Amino acid sequence: MASQEDVALRPMLVLPSRTRKYVRLTPEQAYEALMHLLRENAEAGSIQGKEGKTPSIRAKLGGWIGVTVKLEILPEGDVSSLEFRFSYRSLLFASIVVLVTVIGLSLVLRTPVPAVGSALILAIAFTANSVVVRFLDTVNMVLPHIEREYARRALLEDRRRWESEPKDTAELFRRLSEKHNRTWGNTNVLLYKIKEYERQGLMHNEAVRKIAEEEGIS
Repeated sequence: MASQEDVALRPMLVLPSRTRKYVRLTPEQAYEALMHLLRENAEAGSIQGKEGKTPSIRAKLGGWIGVTVKLEILPEGDVSSLEFRFSYRSLLFASIVVLVTVIGLSLVLRTPVPAVGSALILAIAFTANSVVVRFLDTVNMVLPHIEREYARRALLEDRRRWESEPKDTAELFRRLSEKHNRTWGNTNVLLYKIKEYERQGLMHNEAVRKIAEEEGIS
C-alpha cells in the first residue's frame, strides 16, 4: 500500500493509505460539509463524527469489500488541513478468504487454480481502489463550491457590519500605506492584498476595510 501527500487529492498510486488537502474553511465548517457529503454518498456507511477543536470523521466506503476512511481536520491559520487515512483490512480479509478457498479447491480437485485466485484478488483490489478514487474525486469537486459559499456568506456578514459601522476608508488606506512604507519601504504588499480581495468579489473600499481589520487599524 502506498502513502501519498498531494494537494490535488487525486491518488496517483494504487491503494493510497494517506493524502492531505488544505481548504479555506474553519474546522467546524469543514466538518459540517464533509459529514453532509458522506451522508449523501451512497457508497458510504457506518459514519461516525467527533466534533471539537480538531474534529474527526470515520466512515466505511464501498460495502463489504469496503475501505475505512478516517479524516482528521486540523486548523492551520486561515485554512484547515484535511488528513485522510485509508485502511484496507476488509480487502486483506477478503484476499485471505479467496486464497484459502483457492488452495482448498486445488487440494480437493487436485487441479491448480492459482490464476483464478489471482484474478479474484486483483478484482477485489481494483474495486477498493476505484471506491477511494471516486470518493476523493467527489471531495475534490465539491470542496471548492463549499469554500465559495462560505466566503459569500462571510462577505455578506462583513458588508452588513460595515454598513452599520461606517468608516473613512480613505483615512484607513492612508494609515495602512504609512504602516507598509515603514515596514516594507513600499506599498506593494498592500496593493497586492487589495487586488486579491477585489478578485474575490470585494469592492475597493471593502478590501481596504477588511485589510485594516486584519492589521489592527481601526
